[in-house]
Amino acid sequence: MAKQQTLHCSFCGRSRDEVKILIAGQDGHICENCVEHAEEIIEQELGSSTDTKLSHSSTHKLIVKKPIEIKNFLDEYVIDRTMQRRY
Repeated sequence: MAKQQTLHCSFCGRSRDEVKILIAGQDGHICENCVEHAEEIIEQELGSSTDTKLSHSSTHKLIVKKPIEIKNFLDEYVIDRTMQRRY
């Protein structure tokens, strides 16, 4: 008979019995403790203060143009079928 493999966290090595949640990935698993630790590292690296989040959102404001404005812009670069037939 094949030996039953015990699942464990690929980061810290804790077994399935030692943790509450063990999330499966393609090539490994991660426990909730390692997820929390990774989240803390990401927050530190990205500097997730509310001031930083607000400044990023205000500098990357999306401006959506009206369909007629988009068409007029594209008409400058694209020849439609009606223009082709005339030539």
